Amino acid sequence: MISSMIKSKVKKIDLSKNSVKHVEELVATEAPIDIFMNDTRVATLHCSPTNLEELGIGWLLSHAVIASVDEVDDVKAGDNDVRINCRRKAEAQNKAVQITKSVHSSYDSAVEGFPSSFDKITTPFVSSDYKIEAENILRYVKVLNEKSSIFKSTGGTHSAAIFYRGRLVAFAEDIGRHNAVDKAIGITAKKKIRFSTCTMISSGRQPANMVMKAARTGVPILASVAAPIHSGIDVAVKTGVTLVCFARGQRMNVYSHPERVKMN
Repeated sequence: MISSMIKSKVKKIDLSKNSVKHVEELVATEAPIDIFMNDTRVATLHCSPTNLEELGIGWLLSHAVIASVDEVDDVKAGDNDVRINCRRKAEAQNKAVQITKSVHSSYDSAVEGFPSSFDKITTPFVSSDYKIEAENILRYVKVLNEKSSIFKSTGGTHSAAIFYRGRLVAFAEDIGRHNAVDKAIGITAKKKIRFSTCTMISSGRQPANMVMKAARTGVPILASVAAPIHSGIDVAVKTGVTLVCFARGQRMNVYSHPERVKMN
């Protein structure tokens, strides 16, 4: 298994100081990891080679291939794959959700914007009455930033965290924002924590397929340091997810179901 960071030689040029330095710096790594469900390959993820078991479980959950971690009988991570044995057949679910076989780190489906299947959403996935104070969202963002050690060393990763009733229960970094979220989902699922009283924090922008990860797992509140995409707002409204973006400093924008975010 390769490390999540590796040293690379670099020529550093600083025009403001008219200087050139030859140094070694840490850079983020990635690897193609095959996800198998019942010996059927359902995806190849290009990701940081950490938390692979959790990545596999989270990916299956966030794509609605399985409905609960209780369907997982066994999971094993190798150097280049994750093998998950489930009670549900892979072939039917694979076809039903139209899974892309190879997923690069920068996106989670062939079209990131707004897959036509999201237009057909008519019933909210999330009906949780869980609420959170706005200041706590900003506190969670601060925790996310503080724990993002690989990003601090390389500048090349995204982060995701899940808080259960104010307590951090999952944190993950990855070169891809989708992978980071899936890892956090998998970590939370393995702990058998109820998603309906959780808040998810992400460092990445929020298009439809990112918001769907929260919706499919039942997370009621999704907050990001970055911007929303219109498709993400639309899906958040339809699925019942409270979408908060630009959560920075002392500010944030709430784009859907604002009743869950309270002021003191």
